[in-house]
Amino acid sequence: MPSRAHRVFVGIDAGTTGCTVMIFDEMGRSLGQGYKEYPCVSPRSGWIEQDMEEVWKGICEASRKAVAQADLPAEAYHSVGLSSQRGTFAMLDENKEPLGNSLVWNCGRAVGLEEEIRAEFPELGEHQTHTGMQVSPLWSAAKIMWLRKKNPDLFAKTRWFVNGQEYFLRRMGAEEWVTDPASLTLNGMMDIAKLDWSDRILTLCGIDRDRLPPVGIPSGRAGRLSRTAAEETGLPEGVILCRGAGDQQCAAIGAGVIKQGMAEFTVGTSGIMVAHLDSLDRIKGDKLWWGGHGVPGAWDIEGGAFSLGACLRWWRDILGADELMESARKGCSVYSTMVDAAQNSKPGANGVLFHSFMASQVTPHYDAVARGGFLGLGLYHERRDLIRAMLEGCANEMRMVFDAFQSDVDGGITDFRLTGGGTKSDGFVQIMTDIIGQPVKVTRERECTVLGAAILGACGSGAFDSIEEAVGSMVRLEGAFEPNSNLMPLYEEQHQIYQGFYKAAADTGQYAALNDFAQKFQ
Repeated sequence: MPSRAHRVFVGIDAGTTGCTVMIFDEMGRSLGQGYKEYPCVSPRSGWIEQDMEEVWKGICEASRKAVAQADLPAEAYHSVGLSSQRGTFAMLDENKEPLGNSLVWNCGRAVGLEEEIRAEFPELGEHQTHTGMQVSPLWSAAKIMWLRKKNPDLFAKTRWFVNGQEYFLRRMGAEEWVTDPASLTLNGMMDIAKLDWSDRILTLCGIDRDRLPPVGIPSGRAGRLSRTAAEETGLPEGVILCRGAGDQQCAAIGAGVIKQGMAEFTVGTSGIMVAHLDSLDRIKGDKLWWGGHGVPGAWDIEGGAFSLGACLRWWRDILGADELMESARKGCSVYSTMVDAAQNSKPGANGVLFHSFMASQVTPHYDAVARGGFLGLGLYHERRDLIRAMLEGCANEMRMVFDAFQSDVDGGITDFRLTGGGTKSDGFVQIMTDIIGQPVKVTRERECTVLGAAILGACGSGAFDSIEEAVGSMVRLEGAFEPNSNLMPLYEEQHQIYQGFYKAAADTGQYAALNDFAQKFQ
């Protein structure tokens, strides 16, 4: 066995829109990286699904790319840690094979079932106190209820309801069929105090524990990579497989968020802010949700904006022909081109606003039918104004989330970090910092989710004695940003208008009316 200095740890992040695989040394330096994009499908308005086989192919292709780039001997590979989407679940048969597409975390097909859930938890705040989650049709529990009511044949055929982590670890050769609390947060199916399945919620869903994997701990060993999976992924046969955690818990580990007062905001397809909790007693409000941390036996507290990076991708795919051509000409990322264009519009985007609620507004209002859009458009606005408005709109929704943490966590946030692919542009990070109005640190490795998965695999396989030791070795900070005090009055006024437009539409039922209209005439 090579010395620890020569061991490497693989992190796999099977996300919503693609899979990232990275190979790290014991100092957290990236030695190889691969990425493969894959689609979601939307068979009806508000429904989001994904082909599990496409995700598996993405894992395999991204792994092969990372292995080829790292160009290391097989004996250097020590462990694999897996991060996967939370709240995205698959229906499997008795052979643990998919019966169809998975239902993705932002799928809104269960809208309308909230009242039935509330009827089972009639006391104010009872559901959240029990599960850690507000009542929402976006959590897996509501969608399983929907399946039982709307697709009883598929519900009856389903032997196993599982998150992606369990299914993909099994495809890799894992022998243990176990999940963990840090992967179950967006399922809305836990007894949060026990960090285990909630029998009350399971009864509401109409299922028993024997249709779910048992709950273990993050970083637990799951087995070793099989010969078949080794041939498909390019990783060495026999490498240790470990459960990682949910994607955002992995991001927290990869950002070093393992102490009270620390928080990170991952800006990816969605935006999720996560803070460490020593105890549930630290919670003093109800605008956030909480679950199991990637640190075994601990909790985290979270808030979200579910369409941040997805908004930028939407622009790229639907309206971004100019930016795609410019980025091809310059040989740079299309998102860098978009940020450059935004810098040519003054702060405030010449008076145009963008609401980034393209897959609902989450924290703090939990409004599943809210939708996005540009507001205040005039004939004088230019393309660059719209792009800047989109970046500022995303940052304004992030501020809504951050403010909820400051009010709902005892002691607030004293160490705030930004991570994720959306933070690779200093220009966008500065816009976020200015609008949120707080000092920000950025990590050397911005892909903290995949780093966190690798850290949990390294710890679970015995390469480090504790999460703290692994984080101390593998997580590094790269820089810091300060809010521009000259822009604070402008962005404070903009934020109040941003929230005012949301409340005007929500409080008068216009989002609900538009959702009904879309369902009726799609």
